[in-house]
Amino acid sequence: MNRSRREFFTSWFNAAKEAAAASRATTEKPPRTFLRPPGALLPDEDFLEKCTGCNDCLAACPPNAIFKIEDSGGRILPAIEASSQPCLMCTDIPCAPACTEGALITPPSPEKIRIGIARVNPLTCVTFKGEICDLCFQACPYPHAALMMIGGRPLVGSGACTGCGLCEQVCPVRPRAIAVIPERHLVPGLRVPKGEVPGG
Repeated sequence: MNRSRREFFTSWFNAAKEAAAASRATTEKPPRTFLRPPGALLPDEDFLEKCTGCNDCLAACPPNAIFKIEDSGGRILPAIEASSQPCLMCTDIPCAPACTEGALITPPSPEKIRIGIARVNPLTCVTFKGEICDLCFQACPYPHAALMMIGGRPLVGSGACTGCGLCEQVCPVRPRAIAVIPERHLVPGLRVPKGEVPGG
């Protein structure tokens, strides 16, 4: 898929910005971040208001990617942990219509799913050290759109990434050099982490 010059340069600018931010980050392992199932309502407050913690979406998920967690407030919620079992982007997205409470809204197609967005850590990704690796690109369900290899390095297409986590699961680096940031932690429209935008 051809990309506009503006999107190309914006992506490279964002990659440089991420590299600078990563260089200032600590080396501590980040806390586990769980993803919501496909079609989760946004803003997240709406999802939390409607989700009852039933098993309907769990039972409907063919790869058993959805499981239950208990949040800090004691609520039981459905979650996905991409590094262990990502979303497989089922053609009919069965988990969303299984939700009778309306906490999940069925996306029009798998490529319209927005669970989150993958981010590459240039400090740990082996391609930034001159090594050859394209496992994340090979795993991506929408290569050349959601994830590209530019100059031998992975570059996430912010407009097309679904946040399925298939790239995160196959990353050979520990902690993984590519990981999904939940959609609820992103600025709507911009799809960048809220902490990276003033007032976000």
